[in-house]
Amino acid sequence: MKKFFIAPYTQTGFTLVELVLAVFIFSAITAGVAAFGVYYFQSYSFSFEENQSIGLAQTAITTMIREIREARSGDDGAYALTQVDDNTLIFYSDVTNDGRSDRVRYFLNGTDLKKGVIEPTQVPVTYPTDQEKVSTIASYVDNAGQPLFIYYNGDYPTDTVNNPLPQVSRLLNTRFISVYLRINIAVDYSAQPFEIASGVQIRSLKDNL
Repeated sequence: MKKFFIAPYTQTGFTLVELVLAVFIFSAITAGVAAFGVYYFQSYSFSFEENQSIGLAQTAITTMIREIREARSGDDGAYALTQVDDNTLIFYSDVTNDGRSDRVRYFLNGTDLKKGVIEPTQVPVTYPTDQEKVSTIASYVDNAGQPLFIYYNGDYPTDTVNNPLPQVSRLLNTRFISVYLRINIAVDYSAQPFEIASGVQIRSLKDNL
């Protein structure tokens, strides 16, 4: 007669406590991974946007310096410089490379650096303001109260008494212009703003040869 041995019943599943603990650990790990992912994405997005904005600003200031250096009289006989304010500069220069003087306006509009260009009409030459083509060439500009443009006479840097030039004497006495941009894409972020500064002498107005 064969005998069969029946093993005693043993529990193989999770207890309620073990299940709750496993769910808690899984949730904690998931939350940690999600938080890290969000932080990484935000950091990457910020870095990408910051590098892109700085690159655009560097290109803008390089172009601006080149065009200011070549400022000249307008085709209608206007003086090379038209408006010389802290955050607006209007001058004439051949920025379309067609041999004619264009009316160029650089100005701050909020946190955007904009450029406006008016091409001259045929004779009689005029510069219709309603035909100005305006584009944004840099964003996130935060100069923190510092002017975009500073103006100097032909004796700069030797003359420290009359420089920088006051508003009343800028139009006729400006020979050198410095440009300053401070890029800050997130005021509340821990990254420091990026500063770009350069200067240029206007060739056609040089009087210290």
